Amino acid sequence: MVVADNRAYDYDYEQYLNQEQIRKPIHGQKTKTKRKPKQKTHVLSIMLVFAICILLIARYAIIAEINFNIHNLEKDYKNAVKENTDLNVQLMKTVNLDNLEKIALEKLNMQYPDQSQYAYVKVPSLNANQDGMQKDYYSINEVQENKYIASVKGVLSKAVKLLD
Repeated sequence: MVVADNRAYDYDYEQYLNQEQIRKPIHGQKTKTKRKPKQKTHVLSIMLVFAICILLIARYAIIAEINFNIHNLEKDYKNAVKENTDLNVQLMKTVNLDNLEKIALEKLNMQYPDQSQYAYVKVPSLNANQDGMQKDYYSINEVQENKYIASVKGVLSKAVKLLD
């Protein structure tokens, strides 16, 4: 018996027909492949954020350095003012009116004025301010009150300096 070539029942051949055929390129022809674009945008954005962070940190470092310099200069200024006041106090302590009078009489040959050298000046009375003008004088009581207030202010300022 002769075996007939019956491909109607060949299931492998049916699958072969249903498959897509893969084309093989010819040796002289190159296929074009689509390249994916490189993701440089992520690298650039990271570098940009990093640069901004560095600039912010540098800015705060400069501000901190300036504040430190200001603090040191203020400290030096306070020390200079304190030293100046101390020197003024020492200068005032060295000025003795008795010594000053002695030097004026002996070394500078100064003398007290004679009776003929006195000059009297007529001063208007204190009630001359009747026309409503601002008064230009202070009574003895007002001056003494101001002295007390000034002395209290001086004590308070010394206490504040000691606390600093």
